[in-house]
Amino acid sequence: MSQSSANHRREGFDRRWFLNSSSVAVGAFALPTFPSSASIAADKPTRRGRAEQAIVILLQGGCSHLDTWDLKPDAPAEIRGEFQPIATSVPGVTVCEHLPLLAQRAHQYNVLRSVYHATPSHEAAIHWVLTGYDYPGANTSTRNRNIKPSMGSIVAKALGSDQPGLPPYVCVPDKGQLGDRVRYASANFLGMAYDPFESGLPPSDAKSAFRMPPNLSLGKDADLRRIDHQLSLLRQLDRFPRALDAAGNMDGMDVFQRQAMEMLANPATRNAFDLSQEPVALRERYGNTRVGQEAILGRRLAEAGVPFTLVNFSLNQDWDTHSNGFQTLKATRLPEFDRAVSALLDDLQDRGRLDSTLVAVITEFGRTPIINKTAGRDHWSNVFSIVMAGGGLKSGQFLGTSNSRGEVPQDRPIHINDVLATIYGQLGVSTDLVHYDDGRPVPVLYDGHAIPELI
Repeated sequence: MSQSSANHRREGFDRRWFLNSSSVAVGAFALPTFPSSASIAADKPTRRGRAEQAIVILLQGGCSHLDTWDLKPDAPAEIRGEFQPIATSVPGVTVCEHLPLLAQRAHQYNVLRSVYHATPSHEAAIHWVLTGYDYPGANTSTRNRNIKPSMGSIVAKALGSDQPGLPPYVCVPDKGQLGDRVRYASANFLGMAYDPFESGLPPSDAKSAFRMPPNLSLGKDADLRRIDHQLSLLRQLDRFPRALDAAGNMDGMDVFQRQAMEMLANPATRNAFDLSQEPVALRERYGNTRVGQEAILGRRLAEAGVPFTLVNFSLNQDWDTHSNGFQTLKATRLPEFDRAVSALLDDLQDRGRLDSTLVAVITEFGRTPIINKTAGRDHWSNVFSIVMAGGGLKSGQFLGTSNSRGEVPQDRPIHINDVLATIYGQLGVSTDLVHYDDGRPVPVLYDGHAIPELI
């Protein structure tokens, strides 16, 4: 063995030994990776968008457009389903009877009823709505990680965090979908520095304490000065040649170390996740449910200054109503959703933050017009509905329609990439921005334009 090879192996051994022998350092390195505001200040673009933050709520599984925002009361029984339309605060517009609170607030948001894309597969469709790119053949075993950066990671890289110690991108409760069988909310080739921070699972009622993310907790005997000294030693031990690190993983670790220190040392970080600071009465307005507590946590993070928060209302494909769909929707899904989102809009409005906080409710696709034999609906990507509010957008618009059977857009078709382009545009992120994957240019979006009626 050459002397240089021996030295290289010794350096690797020293690094592993140091990590394994320091419980505090290991605890710090359990944190996810994202850039510190100081590390990107030099090349951080000036914000040009109306929105300062975005809260994107994912109804994973595929929310039925025909049973929520786009009812067809005059269609045959096998299409119209069991639910009745009710009037809203927008004259002439109706929504499902099981969304009474949101019906009263229709003037606060927009519904896009003619959204579409080209895949009825959960995996590929989730990848599309989270990244703007199709992923043919996506599955839960061999193709279960995103091949393009997620929207949150793009925002994290483009804008960074406005507040020291706060991550620019958070997933509530985590970055997994389909029961964590796929993970399409990550940074991919942008590098680990732009992966999301995971909040962990909030409680399912308004009075229980939220167990803070373990990565924000220091041991009783931990001393920040000692941690800083250990990280300094680690930097000296780490002599991995950056020129050989084409993927940028080591640079991501460098960024991570700085941000880990900021988060551990800054009480504002833990405060942003601390639901106990919210009055119980306000938490109850959001609902004694997990989705309600996720929604108020999303508001806390946005208010603290996190630019992009992805809130997954589904632990698995909870909106995948193939069987007994109407009972499931009216008993749990719709009442919980109605209360949580209406409270979120009210809360942001009361705090004077709705105009600067974009709220989008997305789903990977809709459901089939024809009700199946088990009282449910199956996958349908030819047309579905998306809700958008705040963030400098106009409001009270129900854009586009589907045909009389809810099968395809009848007028004003809106591709899902137009929805993503609108979110990016309101945040001030150019969709023409190009990143490079092993030398190959990859635009933020290959297609898609902001929806002019909303801006």
